[in-house]
Amino acid sequence: TVLICVGPRNSSEIVMAQKQIWSGIPLFPVLV
Repeated sequence: TVLICVGPRNSSEIVMAQKQIWSGIPLFPVLV
């Protein structure tokens, strides 16, 4: 949600970034 506040320059990049963030969240417990 922080990326949206920054100001969407390319919606595609924001969507891809959010997908990477959400897909990476489940990995945090594994890395820890």
